[in-house]
Amino acid sequence: MLNGFKTLTTTLGALCMAGLCTTALAQDNSQVQGDSSITIDAENAVIKDAALEKTVKDGFTRETGWYPKLHIGGSAQLGYNKDVDGVTDGLNFTFGLLLNGELDAVRNFGNSGAIEWQNKLDIENQMTKTPTIDSFVKSKDKLDFQTMLLYRIPNAEWLGPFARFQLTTSIFPGNYITDKDTTVRFYNEDTKIDEKSNDKLRRTQVLKSQEAVKLASAGIPLTLKESVGLFMDPYQSVPLNISFKVGVAGQELYSDGESYTSFDDDDSDEFYDVRYLGDGWTTSLGVEGSLDFKGVLVERFNWEVFGRIYYPFEGNFDKEMYDKVDRIHAEIMAKISVKIASWASFDYSLEVKRDPFVTLDWQITNNLLFTVGFDVF
Repeated sequence: MLNGFKTLTTTLGALCMAGLCTTALAQDNSQVQGDSSITIDAENAVIKDAALEKTVKDGFTRETGWYPKLHIGGSAQLGYNKDVDGVTDGLNFTFGLLLNGELDAVRNFGNSGAIEWQNKLDIENQMTKTPTIDSFVKSKDKLDFQTMLLYRIPNAEWLGPFARFQLTTSIFPGNYITDKDTTVRFYNEDTKIDEKSNDKLRRTQVLKSQEAVKLASAGIPLTLKESVGLFMDPYQSVPLNISFKVGVAGQELYSDGESYTSFDDDDSDEFYDVRYLGDGWTTSLGVEGSLDFKGVLVERFNWEVFGRIYYPFEGNFDKEMYDKVDRIHAEIMAKISVKIASWASFDYSLEVKRDPFVTLDWQITNNLLFTVGFDVF
């Protein structure tokens, strides 16, 4: 029995020493790879909230391995008005589905730097029912896939080259539905907003109240983007992460020859104007830059502001129609998320976009929603 007690004591002592050694190594490893002012206890306290995990992890060099993430959720908004001045009586209802997936692969070479392969898939769809339209109309429809390969330079992990590919499209067809009789005017693709004339007119169609006209097929327009250049992450912390990218970029836009986009700058007349998107591929080559700010102000309060500019200088697009500033592609996005539970949050998002090869108008989308969802992994 004495020998058995000695064996048990020896085993427990070895396990304790192994645990202490592991803890010491973990503390030393975090200080070497990340900000030495962020302790392991502080990091673990933040990582308890799944919504903050990625923000904190981005401030550290990740070990070799795979990093999957999948979030599935939905949103809803319900309202009813009766005898309210300036507001149409009836029911307003919006519901949406979203899927956010990430799969990163990291190969850490230690003193030789690190290679990261980042993949991201975002699918969002919203349907809205208003008192003036009998049927549901899609208010948001996006499928966005991005894959990026980057190399972190040794002793300067915030800097390195990158290569990125992005695919953006819609999932469902696009329709225009009106609550009053109107006439839809279909213009050629080379028509500017201030050059509408009968010479540029392809055809017209009389649309009755509650009738719909198809403007775009499912998956149209399809946009492909590629870019190579230099990334910089000059500041990484929990409250604020800064990321900057600049490089050479290419873009391809595909339309099936049966699709149109909104082209109406006068809501007071009886016409609704649309512009032809063309048939086949519109290609371009230029320069691109992006700037991303994100972080966590307080626990459960996440925020992000993102901006991107693309300027094409060569391609098969109409260079007379898109002259100088008319070529500028711009995208601005802002998000605020306040988690009230591990499965629920209030989310506000603002998207401002200018894509002249699709539409010459600035596209602005605002959303304030109650979102529920769960992390699959």
